[in-house]
Amino acid sequence: MGLLLLGAATGLQAADTPRAPGTAFRDCETCPEMVVVPAGGFVMGTPAETGSVVIHVRHKFALGRNEVTRAEFARFIAESGHEPRPGCRNWDPVLARFNDDARRSWQNPATPVVPVDEHPVTCVTFTDARAYVEWLARQTGERYRLPSEAEWEYAARGGTTARYPWGDAPEDGCESANTYDVTADAAYRLGWAHAGCRDGFADLAPVGLLQPNSFNLHDMIGNVREWVQDCATDSFVGRPRDARAWEWLGGCKRRIQRGGSWLTTPDASRSAHRVAAPEGERSDDTGFRIARDLDQRAAAREEDH
Repeated sequence: MGLLLLGAATGLQAADTPRAPGTAFRDCETCPEMVVVPAGGFVMGTPAETGSVVIHVRHKFALGRNEVTRAEFARFIAESGHEPRPGCRNWDPVLARFNDDARRSWQNPATPVVPVDEHPVTCVTFTDARAYVEWLARQTGERYRLPSEAEWEYAARGGTTARYPWGDAPEDGCESANTYDVTADAAYRLGWAHAGCRDGFADLAPVGLLQPNSFNLHDMIGNVREWVQDCATDSFVGRPRDARAWEWLGGCKRRIQRGGSWLTTPDASRSAHRVAAPEGERSDDTGFRIARDLDQRAAAREEDH
């Protein structure tokens, strides 16, 4: 059965009904839960790394409350016919190093050892993530897409200006973010810095168990790194001042990932931290969340009042 069940979902609102920021909704019973993110402005980036730029998010939009789960991705695979390539970069406990394993895939990642439906999907490429949102847009008739890098950082910050959404101290973040903490360090002994607190998970966590940020979004920092739409750049010089994704006419081979993961250090778990990766990269600490345009006619009416 496809996802064309828009009228059957409980609590659904008409497409052009104004939704308040922070409101959660679904476009169908099996669609990912979305949260309305308000319009606003913020300073994007880290001056010492990429430079910084003032971004204006002119219209509210919706962002997945959680990272896309294994169950949601499995439904897409079953109904779309999309076939992700096998192979995934993972932590090999026998070799005690990261290893590209052709036997692994999104269905059987190395981490966690026993994945469940509520874990975020991992071992997916940028192409897989984009195929998912294009499929969901076709099924629902709504404008689903991957978030831009600017939208992602704006949503992750949730109105804050500190290094992390919870403040400047990494050890204060374990109620909000599953990063490389005391628990993970005891289990994996990776030899790098960790947050001096316990988030309760040695590695990947099911989505939505930790506290949401001020925009009502879970796991923006940690758990899995998230693909965004933008082409990879070394700086923000010349980027659009609105929240559009920054892409090239001919396309690009490398894209941006945001948010860090369960094995990233405190410095790599900041709101502004970013990494570049080939579009075809697959790893068991990388996934994605989705965005959706909201009805701009409704947004315009609200801005007039």
